[in-house]
Amino acid sequence: MGVRKVFVVKACTEFSAAHRIEGHRRCSRVHGHNYRVCVWVKEEEPMEIDLDELERWLHYNVYEKFDHQYLNTILHNNLGEASRVTSEDIARLIAEQLRENYPERVLRVEVCETRNLCVEYVPSG
Repeated sequence: MGVRKVFVVKACTEFSAAHRIEGHRRCSRVHGHNYRVCVWVKEEEPMEIDLDELERWLHYNVYEKFDHQYLNTILHNNLGEASRVTSEDIARLIAEQLRENYPERVLRVEVCETRNLCVEYVPSG
């Protein structure tokens, strides 16, 4: 039997947005970040994932949706809580939406608030 090959495709985008986290000593004030979002999607054969399509998905579903927005307002409907929007929330939301287009292929989503502060969301199953 041959060894099963798995390739990992990584695509990233960036956006600037503001948010606040109610109750946090510093982050309860409205402030912004230059976010970087990267997604990892697996494929078993080269070019199973159309990189142009993945890039368009990121542009439309992340950049266009979040850039220069107040995240607490635009994510209220998805998270049900306008007073708290974290990088973890953003990563989970992006992963869930990405899984709709790439079922069983999403390995992880990383959201960085700065060059040095990032969170990763790894979908289960």
